[in-house]
Amino acid sequence: MRAILATLYYVIVFFCMTVIGIPYIIYMGYIRGKKERITNICSFFFTKLAFRIFRIKLHVDGKENVPPPGKGFVIIANHQSFLDINVMWPVVGNTAFMAKASLWMAPVFGWILNIIGCIPVYKNPRKNAGMGKLVADRLAKGYNITVFPEGHRSEDDRMFNFQNGIFRMAKEHHFDILPITLINTGEILPKRKWAIYGGEVKMVVHPLVKAEDYADKPMAELRDEMHDLIESALPYAQAAKNTKNLTDTEKSEEK
Repeated sequence: MRAILATLYYVIVFFCMTVIGIPYIIYMGYIRGKKERITNICSFFFTKLAFRIFRIKLHVDGKENVPPPGKGFVIIANHQSFLDINVMWPVVGNTAFMAKASLWMAPVFGWILNIIGCIPVYKNPRKNAGMGKLVADRLAKGYNITVFPEGHRSEDDRMFNFQNGIFRMAKEHHFDILPITLINTGEILPKRKWAIYGGEVKMVVHPLVKAEDYADKPMAELRDEMHDLIESALPYAQAAKNTKNLTDTEKSEEK
C-alpha cells in the first residue's frame, strides 16, 4: 500500500508539473518576463494540495529569518529525501536548485529545470568551471538557489561531510547564505524504500549569514561551521548535547 501511495505522490507531482506548470511557465516566464518567480506556484501546490492529500504537516522554526524578496541568497541544507526539495518552496518561496546534470536528460523535465533557473552539476569537474559566476548571476536577477552540499541523500538522519564546491564559490563571489535544517523528511519519503508516510516535517531556519560575516574566514572553516550549525538541530545531535549536559551536571554535583 505504501508503495502505491509513493507512486501516486510522484505521479501527482510530475503530472501537475507538466499540465499546470508548463502553462504557468509560459505565462509567468515568457509573457510577464518573471522567470525568477515561476516556482512561487510550487508553494501553493504543495501546501494546498499535495501535503494535504498525503497528510504531511510542515512545522517551521525561524521563519522570520527568511529574507524578503529582492536580493537573492543561497540556501544550504542537509539532504535526506526527494521531499527536501518540495518543502523548501512553501517556506522560502522562489528557489531553484543545484542538481546532478543527468536530470537534464529527461524530456520536458530538463527544459523545466532550465526555465526555473536550476543549475546542473557534472561529475567531470572541468564541466563545472564558471559555476560560481553562474550562481552569482542568478542571485543578481532575484533567484534564490538551494544547495545540498552533502552531494547525495543520507539513508538515515545522520549528515555526511559537506563538499567544498559551494563554499569556494561563496568565498569568491560573496553571497549571503541561509542555513536550514530539515528533520524527518527521510522518514516520510525515505531513500531506502519506495514508500510514503504521513507525519510532520520540521524545518529550522537559522539566521542569515551575510557575506561580510565570513569574509575573513578560510573556506574550510566556513564549510565546517555551516555543517555543524545545521547538524546541531538534528535529533541525534540534540540527544548527544543533552547527554553531555546531563553528564557534566552529574560530575559537577559529585564535586
